[in-house]
Amino acid sequence: MPLDEQPTCEYVEKIAKHLEGLWSRTHAKWMHIDSYYNQTFQMWPAGLNRPEWLKPSRSRSIVDHAADHQLAHDPIVHRMPADEGVMHKRRADKVEPALKAIMDEASLMEPSLTWKQVGKHLLLYGYAVVEDGMDGNVLHDRDDKPRRGRDETEEEYKIRQRLAAAKAEMMMPFRTRAPHPARVLLDPTEKEPKVAVKHTYRYSKDLEDMTKARMTSNGKPKRGSVTKWVCDDEPFALIETYEYWSECWHAMVADGNMLFVEKNTWGFVPYSHAYAGYGQEVTSYTEVDPSYMAVGILEPVLPVLKAQAQAVAGRHNALMEATFNPTGTTMDSAELQEQLSTGDVIEMGSRSDVWKMEIPQLPRWMFQSEEWLDKDIEMGTFARSLAGVREQGVSTVGQQAILSTAAGRKFASPARQLEHLASRSASHVLQLIDIMGLRLNVHGHKITPQDIEHNYSVRVSFDLIDPVLQLQNRELGMREVQQGLKSKETYWSADARLEDATGERRRLLEDLIRTDPEVQRLLAGEVLREAGLLQAIEAARAEEEAMAAAAGGGGGGAPGGGGGMPPSEPPVLGPDGMPLNQTMGTGGLRPVRDPLTPDVAKPSRIGASRA
Repeated sequence: MPLDEQPTCEYVEKIAKHLEGLWSRTHAKWMHIDSYYNQTFQMWPAGLNRPEWLKPSRSRSIVDHAADHQLAHDPIVHRMPADEGVMHKRRADKVEPALKAIMDEASLMEPSLTWKQVGKHLLLYGYAVVEDGMDGNVLHDRDDKPRRGRDETEEEYKIRQRLAAAKAEMMMPFRTRAPHPARVLLDPTEKEPKVAVKHTYRYSKDLEDMTKARMTSNGKPKRGSVTKWVCDDEPFALIETYEYWSECWHAMVADGNMLFVEKNTWGFVPYSHAYAGYGQEVTSYTEVDPSYMAVGILEPVLPVLKAQAQAVAGRHNALMEATFNPTGTTMDSAELQEQLSTGDVIEMGSRSDVWKMEIPQLPRWMFQSEEWLDKDIEMGTFARSLAGVREQGVSTVGQQAILSTAAGRKFASPARQLEHLASRSASHVLQLIDIMGLRLNVHGHKITPQDIEHNYSVRVSFDLIDPVLQLQNRELGMREVQQGLKSKETYWSADARLEDATGERRRLLEDLIRTDPEVQRLLAGEVLREAGLLQAIEAARAEEEAMAAAAGGGGGGAPGGGGGMPPSEPPVLGPDGMPLNQTMGTGGLRPVRDPLTPDVAKPSRIGASRA
């Protein structure tokens, strides 16, 4: 069936079963790996009565330490200008912090941090999936204009309108999720999937709410075809669903029924996937089996992890037997047990009537065998040096750094794949903002379709930088700027790691402008006006001038009625270019003293005359 044709219920189920068959071995392998990560694996063969309760947490610590120390989770957005020119650079620099704010917020709105979860999937399963989308409820609330209630006053209705407008202005509809890779079925051979099926189980009541929301008030579908799901007496019954996506269509099948089918107006399949790079495609001309590609960091050392767990359990069992070795007796065992527990004097015929069972002495090499198991696991997974543990024989920081760098190369491939997944997700966000005409304000960062310029190219990085190394890079970059070997803009983006170089340049210029004395005078006048002090100063000056005029016989002041103020002193200008601190009199506009002078800002007594 061509992908541009409207899918049927039978087609969605058919392609879902096909993809499930391709991934079946991989999913079974992941379940086995889950047992090691969750410490639920079977340590001994079936039928052996040996302790299972003591299982080391090595598997979990390997994955968690690697995710925390080798994969960063704070995205850094890089946006190249669409073309030459200052305007394009400004728009590119404006997009960067806004897009980062969107990605951060989309990640924080999920139960677990999205990009950290994606990184753990890459390490644990050797494969990860990212789901991009939008919250339809948020968009509905934005477009839904509040209606006035019957008992609502005009003022109450206006308040509710303002709240709705503010909510629409600050909306954040984007969602970025890290679904379990076994829930999303994609073509294992395609980097950019053309078809995706999400296999989940949903509550019956949720299906009813979802289909109802897709209907208008008159019961007709808003778009496409919708079949309303009716919830029965079991609202929390789990219903198997298949959500289908292609570049042209979006549909959902539940319990063998087509719930809805609609055009995909987004223009892309909202899923991205990647392999960690630890596996290798099988040498076969006919077999397509992603289990060979989806290889996590634990898979090669699973037998060694089990052997280590058995060794730890055996050693612990030997320790317990040696510490609490059983007692043998020729007497009545129940009576002896009672006497031992109560601390009574034991009555016996001879010392041979009671004895301690002999525990065989274990050779030292049995305990030393754990060392090579531990080294084998470390060689194949996560080196202790990456977690800050000093290697034996290493005496300098430089030597430790060299070892850490070499060990960290093992995680270069999943780190690059993580960046590529994040870059595709960011590109999807830009495309949705553009085609849907969204105007967003996320944490003070605004972005509009005009800023995107129909350009969805963006690169996201996750950099792990040591603070000391970062400081060294900044100092080196500054010296290169001073020597004329590097531009300031390159320094800001490469060394200082700023996401808004144009904005930083503007802010530096603003700081320089604020140091100008005339600008400081203007700002001081504005501050006095906002604080309500300007009127008080003007009133005090008017009263002072009136008293001086009365003492001088009606006009002994300076020309223009300046109240003894030197006629050469210029007026204080405001941001609009008009003089500040002036009063209207018979002589026209008369400037008042500079508001920064102590005798004006802090007069000794309002209305006091001066000698």
